[in-house]
Amino acid sequence: MKNLKDCLQSEQAYRETKEYKENIENDTTLRYVLETVEQILYNKQSEPIEMVLGMRLIKELMDLHYECVLDGVTKNLIYLIEEIIKRDSKKRERGKYYFSENPDQKLMVLGNTLVRLSLESIYVWNLWHPHNSVISQIYLRLKESGIEFPKLHYFNAQKVREYYMEVKESSKNGTLYKQECSILNEQCFDQLKKAIEKSQFNNGILHEINEELKQIKNVNENQKLFIENFDKAYQDYLINNQLEQFNNQIHSICLEYDEYQSYQNQNNQLCSYSTDKQSNQISRTISSQNSQNKSNQSIELLLQENQIIQTQIQNFEIHKVSTKNQDQYY
Repeated sequence: MKNLKDCLQSEQAYRETKEYKENIENDTTLRYVLETVEQILYNKQSEPIEMVLGMRLIKELMDLHYECVLDGVTKNLIYLIEEIIKRDSKKRERGKYYFSENPDQKLMVLGNTLVRLSLESIYVWNLWHPHNSVISQIYLRLKESGIEFPKLHYFNAQKVREYYMEVKESSKNGTLYKQECSILNEQCFDQLKKAIEKSQFNNGILHEINEELKQIKNVNENQKLFIENFDKAYQDYLINNQLEQFNNQIHSICLEYDEYQSYQNQNNQLCSYSTDKQSNQISRTISSQNSQNKSNQSIELLLQENQIIQTQIQNFEIHKVSTKNQDQYY
């Protein structure tokens, strides 16, 4: 197999890590991979792209759900990931200044990617391995220090939820289970809506999206209406095969969802006001609704923190809508 550090120099070279993934259950291979990535994350002289691709490799190995990988990662490497998150002092910028106080565009993207991927990994691993004390303690330490975990971008929310449900199936902590499932359902819906808004539709993609939407359980009324309307529009499209008409319908459905959700979110904030204040607030909300709706961003932009995430580094593969191989790298 090719030297691992050489595999972490570019996206093209990263493809050579496939052999390591396929043989990761071999003790020698696993030890070599973990030690190499640990050295990269620990060494302050490491190249930024090495750190990002090294973190990506660990994420993808953990996605395989091998006990040996979990044990190896939680011995040393996970503490280095915690340090990456803690070292990101300008948290509102989320990693953009991680590698330099005066970064160029590429360094800003790499820093943002490294920190966000680290945050998402800790969050997901804590869901997947609730009885692993090392992961749980790190997650709690970060939460208690004020760290905010972002919505899932590099993990597929559907896959995260499926494995989480497997893990929690026999759990006695039903309340926690329901809370986390609700969060994951929300993120599954958001990811699918994002895919709907950005897709160049074809029959295969539409069918997959429609089926995935119908699999999401325990949705709120607005989401339920969105799913029903999308299914109806899709069934009409199968009959008349009018793509332009279908696109117009989808645009209207998305806009209607965004408008109602925006109004609902504002309305929920009124619970702490007096009755008079609520009336005034509702009046102001209704009168300004049109101007607010025009400025509403699509879910695609809402899920992206800034322009950097929108133009992710070319060294990562663009996420496809397909449910097959849905690792969400740029």
